Amino acid sequence: MTQTNSQMKKTKNTETFSMMVILLIPIAIAINVVGAQLTSLLKLPVDLDMIGVILVGALAGPIPAALAGLLTNLVNGVLDPTWLPYIPVAMCIGIAAGLLAKYNMMNTFWKICVSGLVIAIVATVTATPVTVFAFGGITGGASSVFITGLMASGKKIVESVLSVYIFTETIGKLISVLVAYLIIRVIPTRTVTKYKYGMNYISKN
Repeated sequence: MTQTNSQMKKTKNTETFSMMVILLIPIAIAINVVGAQLTSLLKLPVDLDMIGVILVGALAGPIPAALAGLLTNLVNGVLDPTWLPYIPVAMCIGIAAGLLAKYNMMNTFWKICVSGLVIAIVATVTATPVTVFAFGGITGGASSVFITGLMASGKKIVESVLSVYIFTETIGKLISVLVAYLIIRVIPTRTVTKYKYGMNYISKN
């Protein structure tokens, strides 16, 4: 029994790694690298290096987004090895973004805020042990200034890192989810609908 054109199109759109997804991942990695460079050059205390990962999650789901996170940190790790221990963090962020997209949690302002908070919590919980045990709480980023200050005031290392991360990650991930959403909004409708969760962002009016 042969499939109709609509059935074939639907099957292709729900593939985990369709050609559209494969083409999206390197674009997402480039966005992440630019965000990381921007954060570094401007010495921002928030990280904008996961926008591409969230974008992939929003359109294609958790598995492609986790892969985008893995590849992003490997690429950045070539020049800066401190990225490598954070590979699980990037992958968890991608999984969280993909699962939120699965439940249609990225297409209105309040949903974007909720998703940003959820991803921030995931990032904080997963990144804190890496920062504490691999780097002694100090990674050299702008947020390290605040961590150092808290540690100097007598707070324990885990408490210091958590206190800073929950603040900086919340701001950073709210911005990142919003930027990912805005990128989706400027992509032509005919292209967006070719992704697994693309219909989430198409107005029903």
